[in-house]
Amino acid sequence: MKGKRIFLLLAIVGVAMFLFGASINANESGAVDDVFEMNNTEAFAKHKKSICMFTHKKHTAAEPDGYGIACGECHHDDNGKPLELKEGDAVQGCMECHDKAEKPKKPKGIAKEEWKEMQLEYYYGAVHSNCIDCHKTGGAGPVKCAECHPKPEKK
Repeated sequence: MKGKRIFLLLAIVGVAMFLFGASINANESGAVDDVFEMNNTEAFAKHKKSICMFTHKKHTAAEPDGYGIACGECHHDDNGKPLELKEGDAVQGCMECHDKAEKPKKPKGIAKEEWKEMQLEYYYGAVHSNCIDCHKTGGAGPVKCAECHPKPEKK
């Protein structure tokens, strides 16, 4: 019973933090939080895995401290092409374009390319495609579920 109360309290604190500012990841001045939870309650009514933590500095810092990825590599235009951005520029959130919630369900008989395109309509598909594809082609970063979404430590 006590464990359930602690979990509920942590969940409430997490949601409060999300609502306070993590959902936009940038304030009105364009300043960006370095580390934030990729907790999107608009896209998922309930998260089945732990929330992924993202760090801007690790991704944007020059090698060897980071990966040297430009902002526009993740924040792209309507055609998926990188935007010309610098730190502090305003960006749209993923849900602005990839606005379907929850995890997509694959229709029977759909062609591989059509399925890949359909998944990008969903926040889930777009974020996973953007991150995992970059990690695979760049040879760095996690590519397995549990590497981004670690299981909580048992007490």
